Amino acid sequence: MNEQHEMVLALADELVRMQQNLARMDSAVRGYKQLQRSVQRMNTILQAAGYEVVDMLGQPYSDGMRVVASFNLDDSMPPGQQLITAVSRPQVNYQGEMIQVAMVTVSQKP
Repeated sequence: MNEQHEMVLALADELVRMQQNLARMDSAVRGYKQLQRSVQRMNTILQAAGYEVVDMLGQPYSDGMRVVASFNLDDSMPPGQQLITAVSRPQVNYQGEMIQVAMVTVSQKP
């Protein structure tokens, strides 16, 4: 990994952690909207510098995706559906090129 990207990749990891916490949090909690706006501003700053933190949380998973995936069995899932339910490391692109591969958890029906 190029040293120039190290700080941005660390920031991206924290940004995704904050987004996952927001997704689990009740939007009525005091400070929720301010935290959400802060996350949006950080994403905007990264985009202005040529970086993209790909939002995969809640997205369908398909074979062939360029991710490191671990699978979780979930009886509440519809048969045949695979959904990304956690992101431990986000995919980060710089000027359209992937510089970090995502590590995700995929939930599926047993």
